[in-house]
Amino acid sequence: MVIPPLRRKVWRDIRRLWGQALAIALVLGAGVATMILGNGAYGALSDTRARYYADHRFADIFADLTRAPLGLLEDIATLDGVLQAEARIVKLARPEIPGLAEPAALLLVSLPESGGLNRLYLREGRLPAPDAANEALVSQDFARVHRLRSGARMTVVMNGKRQDLEITGIALSPEFIYALGPGEMMPDPRRFGVAWLSRPALQAAYDLDGAFSNVVLRLAPGTPPARVIQSLDRLTLPYGGGGATGRDEQTSHAFLDAELGQLRAMVRVLPPVFLLVAAMLVHMTLSRLIALEREQIGLLKALGYGPTRIAAHYLEFVLAIALAGVVAGLAAGTWLGAGLAQLYARFFSFPFLDFGRDPQVYGLAAIVALVAAAGGALQSLRAVIALPPAIAMAPPAPPDYRKTASVAERLLPLRQTGRMVLRHLLRWPLRSVTSIFGVAMAVAILVASLWSFGSIERMIHVTFGLAEGADARITFATATPAAAVLDLRHLPGVMAAEPFRVLPARLSHGTRSKRLAIEGRSPTARLSRLLSPALRPMPVPEHGLILSEALAAALGVGRGDRVEVAFLQGRRAVVDLPVSGISLGYVGLGAAMDLDTLNRANGEGDLVSGANVALDAAETDAFLAAADAAPAIGFVTLTDLTVARFRATLAENITLMITVYVGLAAIIAVGVVYSFFRVSLSEQGRDLASLRVLGFTRAEVARIVMAELAAIVLLAQPLGWLLGHLIGRAMVAAFSSDLYRVPFVMGREVYATASLTVIAAALVSALAIRGRIDRLDLIAVLKTRE
Repeated sequence: MVIPPLRRKVWRDIRRLWGQALAIALVLGAGVATMILGNGAYGALSDTRARYYADHRFADIFADLTRAPLGLLEDIATLDGVLQAEARIVKLARPEIPGLAEPAALLLVSLPESGGLNRLYLREGRLPAPDAANEALVSQDFARVHRLRSGARMTVVMNGKRQDLEITGIALSPEFIYALGPGEMMPDPRRFGVAWLSRPALQAAYDLDGAFSNVVLRLAPGTPPARVIQSLDRLTLPYGGGGATGRDEQTSHAFLDAELGQLRAMVRVLPPVFLLVAAMLVHMTLSRLIALEREQIGLLKALGYGPTRIAAHYLEFVLAIALAGVVAGLAAGTWLGAGLAQLYARFFSFPFLDFGRDPQVYGLAAIVALVAAAGGALQSLRAVIALPPAIAMAPPAPPDYRKTASVAERLLPLRQTGRMVLRHLLRWPLRSVTSIFGVAMAVAILVASLWSFGSIERMIHVTFGLAEGADARITFATATPAAAVLDLRHLPGVMAAEPFRVLPARLSHGTRSKRLAIEGRSPTARLSRLLSPALRPMPVPEHGLILSEALAAALGVGRGDRVEVAFLQGRRAVVDLPVSGISLGYVGLGAAMDLDTLNRANGEGDLVSGANVALDAAETDAFLAAADAAPAIGFVTLTDLTVARFRATLAENITLMITVYVGLAAIIAVGVVYSFFRVSLSEQGRDLASLRVLGFTRAEVARIVMAELAAIVLLAQPLGWLLGHLIGRAMVAAFSSDLYRVPFVMGREVYATASLTVIAAALVSALAIRGRIDRLDLIAVLKTRE
């Protein structure tokens, strides 16, 4: 097979310019990899969730009750739009785990009916026998942490009575993909798990013969959940219904939605950056290549090659490099995506999670990358087409530095070397600007990722250092008379105890509404405080509500406005309350009011849900043992453990992402610096060689080019800081949800670290190519075209 001459020239050019070709391919490949990584991870999560939900019949509506007769289920099942209704028993119990000092909790759920909702995925073992009173399945993460296998035994305190259970198997459920314990911010499988028992076992333990405490519904496609929830709440109200919730407010589903939102934000931000930089590198390299091959282009046209054929030849050169970058990007994206899928598999409890290899995603990434490369070559190709043969074969006119020289002299009183650098930068302003922009994007990527460390520390400091000063938060099994707090103060190590009450409610203002828990606080509370946006403690008003910034924004209210509060427990009172203030909060949607006012509004008497306590550190173990033995205590949250878990979980995720971002930023920095150096060296080769002939040393000649590179890198820093700041703010807005808000903290150390990282990458690139200056062929460079 005879290879056409121009095809052979493509491969010769690639071998000759392999360094610049590699730089373009790497940057383009990074853009493709981020597209594959982001879209693939998004597809893996969303597709896996959709398949898991469908295969295991994940419910659409969930409702808790105190106690309802099974006969009520028939009325629920006849509601318009309900395809299937299933009554369950769901209760919180306390497992006794050897070697675990902190009290743990186990959510007990009755086994799904045959063909029922929220069906289990059996990882190992078997289901408990239908009439077994002492057999249970346990959730996978809880079993893994405590090394529980089929056949193991575990003691659980259910309704104040100890019960020995035999573990028959390990299971997963679509309801608990992201399993959070009461009052926890992050999953902690050491202290919280789920167990599934037969209905007879739970009926006997909790005195619920012929009754249920939870109901789940599956709706017909297209049925509005809000309408069914309203009807369901009316039916469950006499039986202590706490207000039904749709799938969008179910904890596990909501956290998955938040993660998918972050992936969407990453896909929108990162790939365009790399593709834009790659297009600029293509333009820079190809325009210089065409300038160097003017005579060859003229000869080709004189020999009969048409302008379109010659332009196609250079486009083929660009696409060959782009194709190499696409292949590398597809491979890297697949590899990184598989690693990210493994991380998600540890973080979320899926029975399977495969990184999707959707041909459409791969094809779209390849097409977008090739189009970006071709777009960068467009202006240079137009120059090839418009170049007449006679002009092409004549030597190019030497650059005119007179205008730039006068500008340079007026701007700064520079020495000769400085004037040479400034003249060269101003002689080709477009290339200088694009190079500055390319390096600035490397800085921006780092700035837009490194800010997260400071933001997390700010989040922890404000939430646990300023707002929450308690050492532990005790939650009672049920709402309890306020006198129970006095008993807590007599537990070992308790130095102070302040009561709180949590009531589910729906807050409405106009057409906007949000379901959340209102917290009643004592006006004299010191262990848990409300903070203003200026971080000053806020007093609890005698009348009215304090809303978090996120909730106020979601409802569209400010201080002095009024909101309708519909309580979802007790008397289900509906009251109209003023907004007395706006507080700062980063976790969830917060609303607080005076404890006594809350109890009066709901009409249930002087009840509390738990207490925040201050502990003597020397007696923590004694306190935990006493709390574990107290039947009224449902769950204990230790602040130190919460913070440690929070740090550990985020550290794993953020460290991985920051590593990826640093690598990507280094690719951009090295690619831009190397390409700029090669183009600059080819343009100034004759000048540099002349300086060598005149007696300049290699170091002095290299200093001129290095000074030009230094100017590009240093000028890029402020622009990179600005772009990174803007990208960071956009990411904060994209990451914020009803579950949490990320504070935007951009300290000077972020800018410094980003700049030093990019400067280090540029130095490595510059040192690696310093040898090309030392190896200048003076005779070849000084030859003049006649």
